Amino acid sequence: MKVVAQRESLAEMVQLAQAVCPGRSARPILENLLLECRDSGGALMATDLEVGLRLHVPQLEVEVPGTTLLPARTMLALLRELTDEEIRLESQGDRLLVLGEKSEFQFPTPDAMEFPEVPDYQAESYHAFTARNLSEMLRRTEYAVETEGTRFNLGGVYLELGDEKVTAVGTDGRRLACQEGQARRVGGHRPSEDVIIPRRVVEIIQRILSRESDDQEVKLAVEDGKIFVITSSAVVSGRLVDARFPKWREVFPKAPEKVRVDLPVREFASATRQASIVVDDKNPGILYTFTSGKLVLSGRGASQGESRVELPIGYDGEEAMVRLNQRFILDFLKVLGDEGTFTLKIWSEESPVLAETADGYAYLMMPLVLGSN
Repeated sequence: MKVVAQRESLAEMVQLAQAVCPGRSARPILENLLLECRDSGGALMATDLEVGLRLHVPQLEVEVPGTTLLPARTMLALLRELTDEEIRLESQGDRLLVLGEKSEFQFPTPDAMEFPEVPDYQAESYHAFTARNLSEMLRRTEYAVETEGTRFNLGGVYLELGDEKVTAVGTDGRRLACQEGQARRVGGHRPSEDVIIPRRVVEIIQRILSRESDDQEVKLAVEDGKIFVITSSAVVSGRLVDARFPKWREVFPKAPEKVRVDLPVREFASATRQASIVVDDKNPGILYTFTSGKLVLSGRGASQGESRVELPIGYDGEEAMVRLNQRFILDFLKVLGDEGTFTLKIWSEESPVLAETADGYAYLMMPLVLGSN
């Protein structure tokens, strides 16, 4: 194999692919990237056996087709340090040569034939999203998924794929985030299994989507327990969580709410951060007290003292109190940005609290016991 590559373009691709590679693996070959070059161009591949990534390498001149392995970390470090606009890569038996104008590097390489297959997908049956829509749905739900590994079926973002509407859901049992969005069913795409995307796979998908323009079409397909996300220059593949997602709609309160109030995102987030300064693990949560025209936020810490912050609000109902985990609140507000408002609904001191936005985003939180402070 002999190719000439634009150094900066190749460095960008190696950096993306290297995010998939395990830092240390019982199978050292996984710490490499597979570069496959044909007359039509080149593809860079990485896998950790749970996530696979195939990237089109732009601006690659293929002189002699072939395949070779690139040591991921070493190659990325080298490409960052070189100053050449172009570099040459040549495979010679079990060695890789990297040639600059005034430099030469040689690396031993394992047999490329031993590298695990990285799935490709020529999508005929899929759901079509815009890159912005899919990215936003994942971003607004992934933070709420189970991270401790105790409940396997909650360890990823769940997708409900309809004809024109898709719902993404993330939950750890104490909070639940869901976002509705638009997508188009193509070729009768109807997965038979629950589509639960592991958080690790979601992270790689998000890296790839960040490179796409907002309106770029992205294809999402499910087949044989795997998910595929196909963009104009990449294919991400990953194993789905092999489990059934809980009946998440059943946790939403059915009765009319006791409190309903519109709150400004920026001001509410600032007040919550202020009140949280004194809070510690022994005295968790912020007490939110709603009275006519005013919201009072109170916090207490064993060694840091107490806090009391007032926020003017458009509320004229009866007094109501609820204690919430401040981290859960701030996680929700962070994905909204600073502008705009959201609606908060409270049923009782012990019932779930619901935060909603006008664009189909809902966030449900279990309150803390009022007497915990």
